[in-house]
This record gives sequence, C-alpha cells and structure tokens, in this order.
Amino acid sequence: MRSLVLLFLLCLMTHLQAEPVVHHSADASETTRWAATELQRLLVAAGIDSSPTIRLVADDSLPQDGFEIRSEKDGIVIAGNDSTPEALWAVPSHGTLWGVCEFAERFLGVRWLFPGPLGEDVPKQNALRFELKEPIRGQPGFAVRSVAYLGESDREITSRYVPVLDWMKHQRLTNGLHPFVTGYGHSWDDYLKPADFAEHPEWKPSSGNFERNGKVTFFCTTAPGLVELFAKRVIETMDRNPKREMSSISPTDGGGFCACERCKPLLDIDPHGKLSHARAMLTFYQRVGEIIARERPGRRLGGFVYYNYQYPPANAPKLTDNVSLCWAPLNYYGYGLLKPLYRAEFENVMKRWSKITPHLFYHNYSTWMRSFHGAPLPVSLDILRRELPTAAQNKAWGARMVGTSAWGANAPINYLLAKQLWNPQLDVSAALNEWLERAYGPGWRHMRALYDELDAKMAAHKEAQSPIYKGANYEVNEEVMKTIYAPLLATMEQRYRTTMAECATDAQRARLQMFGDNLTQLHSALRKAALIADDAKSMFHREDAPFAQFMKEMESTFSLYRDARGIDHGPIWKGEWREP
Repeated sequence: MRSLVLLFLLCLMTHLQAEPVVHHSADASETTRWAATELQRLLVAAGIDSSPTIRLVADDSLPQDGFEIRSEKDGIVIAGNDSTPEALWAVPSHGTLWGVCEFAERFLGVRWLFPGPLGEDVPKQNALRFELKEPIRGQPGFAVRSVAYLGESDREITSRYVPVLDWMKHQRLTNGLHPFVTGYGHSWDDYLKPADFAEHPEWKPSSGNFERNGKVTFFCTTAPGLVELFAKRVIETMDRNPKREMSSISPTDGGGFCACERCKPLLDIDPHGKLSHARAMLTFYQRVGEIIARERPGRRLGGFVYYNYQYPPANAPKLTDNVSLCWAPLNYYGYGLLKPLYRAEFENVMKRWSKITPHLFYHNYSTWMRSFHGAPLPVSLDILRRELPTAAQNKAWGARMVGTSAWGANAPINYLLAKQLWNPQLDVSAALNEWLERAYGPGWRHMRALYDELDAKMAAHKEAQSPIYKGANYEVNEEVMKTIYAPLLATMEQRYRTTMAECATDAQRARLQMFGDNLTQLHSALRKAALIADDAKSMFHREDAPFAQFMKEMESTFSLYRDARGIDHGPIWKGEWREP
C-alpha cells in the first residue's frame, strides 16, 4: 500500500458549537462521550475555524487501552478499545479517550501541565493541519497506571478534587477512573479481631504483641486454623463488596512478625544481613490464595512485599494465579535510589520479583519526601531514567507512584510520573524542558537550572547518607532544610526573579507565581527556625500577620501542599515527623 500524505483543510461551519464536528455512536461509552465533549471544547479553545469531521469509534480488536488515529476519505477516525473484559487480570479499557488525548496533544498542541484552567495550555491556531502518512497507534506500558497524593481523595474540596480527577484522565491514569482496581493496603486488622485471639491465644505471634489501639496487628501465620478463618473473613468482605476489584491480604505496617518454631524454617537473611520474613509472607499469600481461588474464582488478591519482606527469597513458593504482589521497596523511599548500594541492586531485585509473580505491581515513594513548608522537591532525572523503564522491561502489570499536592512547586514531578506510566521510555529530560517552557515561557532555562541544582544537592545528600533505613530518610526535616534548602534559597530567588522578568504572558506569570507561593512559605519556615537570616529585603519575606493572611488566601489554590489537616502543619521538625 503506497503511503499517502493527506492534508485536511476543510471548512468548519461558522458556529462550531452549534454544528459539532466530533461524532460518536448513540451507544458510546460514558468516557467516549466525555472525550467527545472535551475534544469539541479544545477545538473551540484553540480557535480552530477549519477542521475535518472527527469520528470516535469503538474497536475492541485493539490492545487493552489501545487506540488508532487514522484518516479516511470523509475525515478523521479515532478508534479505541472500550471493552470491559472479564479475564481475571484485565481492567476496563478506555482506548478512545486515550486516543482523543493523544490527538489533542499531537495535533492541537495541548498540554495539561497541572489541574485547573491555568494548567491547561492550548496554543491558538486557525486551522487544524492534520498530516498523516500512516495510522498512529498507541497503548500503555503498564495495564494499571496510578499516581497518588495529588488531591484525588479530597472529595470535600470540590474546587480541587474535580480538576485533579480531570487532569488524571487527561494523563491517561487508571486511578482517575478506577481508584479501586487495585488493593494492596495494610489490611490484617480488617479480617481478624481481638476476640478471635481470646478464643485462640495460640494464634498470637511469638512476641505476644498482637493488638494495638483495639486492632489486630500481627499473628502467627502458620498457626493451625488461622489461615482458614482469615480466608473466610476475606470471602465475607468480598461478598459484601461485589464490585471491589481486588482485596488486600497485606500485613499491618511495621514489624512484629512471628518467629516461633513453626515459622522459623520460613525465615531467611536478606542481602543486607537482616532477618527477612519474605518467604513466610509468600507462604501465607499462597495458602490464602488457594482457598479464595477455590471458593471465589475470578476474584483478585493483592499482597505487599515490603519492609522486612521486601527482598525476594531464594526459594519462593509458587503462588496461585489470583495473587498479585506489590513490591514497595522501603529502602528506596525518599530518593533512596540515589544511594549507590541501592542503585546497584535495583534492576536485579526487580527481575527476581518479576519471576515470582507474573502480576507484579510496583509501588514507590521514590521521588517523594514529606514536605510541608514549600520546599520544591527534586525531579531526580537519575531515578526517573532507571525506575519505571526497568519495571516495564520486566513486564510489571502496573505501577503506583507517589506525587504531591503541592502543585505550585512540584507539578513537574507529577507530570513526568504520569507520562512515564504511559510511555516508560519517555525522554524525561526533554519532557521536563518542554513542561518548563510551556509553563513559564522564554525564561524556562533558569528554572531548569534550579531543578538541576536541587537534583545535585539531593544526590550528594543521599550518597553521603547511611544505607540503613530510617523513617527520617524521607522527611524534609531540619537536617534537610539545613543541608539543601537554606543554602539554595538565595539562588532559587534569583532564578525566580530572572524567569519572571522574561515571562511573556499573564498565564506564564501566574504559573510562576504559584512556584513563588511555595518560596514564600519556605522563607517563612526557614526564618522562624532560625535557619536563614531575617532578610526583609527578600521578595518572599512576610511578617507574621501578612504571612497568616497569605496562608489563608492559599487555602483555595493549587499552590501549596494540602492534605486532610489543611495547609498549615506547624514548624519545621527534627528527625521523623510524628502526627500531632
């Protein structure tokens, strides 16, 4: 078939909204209808006054979440797999929506930089120039793609919640549409209760500590009768929640596992000389999985491999097909993959876990730290270049990465993670450059230099840090403020000033101001902690009363970090943060 280059410059009706050029079938899926409305809106926003007809069609022969954009004699077709397959490890597919997002980015030049109208960048153009030599096909690198901590759970804050979900859909994230398609959370206390241990004291772990604040923490996973009751409770929960797509059987957070005489043969030593409960946990998952597979076929189970069971054992039991392991490598949290020891082992550990389960799910806080005071987090291109590409190469079923709700300073991290979940081979440096240029305009290189400086400072800090895990390793606490942010503050202010002077549009200035809002918060926190001089000449300086008013104004914006406690989390802390 000879290649054709088709250049469509067909006239659009004068009243674009009254005479829509985006069509779908009467029985189109809800997401396809939303996609059609979005594409129509974007055509108007771009100022398009000339466009071919665009048809959205379902084609379930395409891969899961896959799409095809092609030209036909009567216009443009965006086809997508919109099926809801019943296979055990299949998830609902929304290929047409993802195809529309691809079309908007590729041919309209749209970028969704962060949630809300200010974050949507739509270049103006008079005509839709659509040049296509051959169909464009796309499908994701992971079946399940999630970025968390963006504000997607803040239902009570509608002004933030709805735009965040829309942004997630535009970025083709599974959890923007199906937040419960996976389930790996700490859950043992969901199934067993303290009363069970009054009846069966032999189920307590060897330490004897099985309860905290009225909830079960740990137990002996090899005790006769325990797995059977645990599985029975899981089944009861499944039956009460028939639409829940996966049930977690993961242990309680922290340590306290049993090491009795029955459990001892299942314990090993991990690569760093520490006691590992990985084989014991996998054996527990195996036994529960066997019961669920028999009693509730077609239902999925999820189990963490984490903390003192984060390294794969040499002799792992064979898991049933209904069990997915979620590798949450605690050692790598908070930029831990910048430590030479962990960087060197990462690919091999990922490969070994992928051989134990064909449904490996990767979950990490790798480019996240607990940051409450406006400190911009490093993007860490080093980690981005190694982490999700390795997971994809090992055919991970999905991944859940952790972002941050401090969009003003950390939107690039959220954006790059989302883009990599779709395309793990993304050129993250080029994507960062594009984001900065689209967000801030001509002076974007000054902000790139700022992020490079943050990357270098964090890399040096982590390389000097002990590889021994501590909770404080992922805190932007007093030590990190002293080491990284106080020394860099003056440079960050200068780069901000220079970039602002070169902004070409009001939108660029407003986006950069969101970054400045974080530096205002950071300046105040550092000043109150006596980590910087009380410099009233800084453009970010605020006395206490004006700062309090500033924080009040920030409550309804996307600029600063926000969670269920709001945006004010008290002063900079030492060591590991403890919730008040």
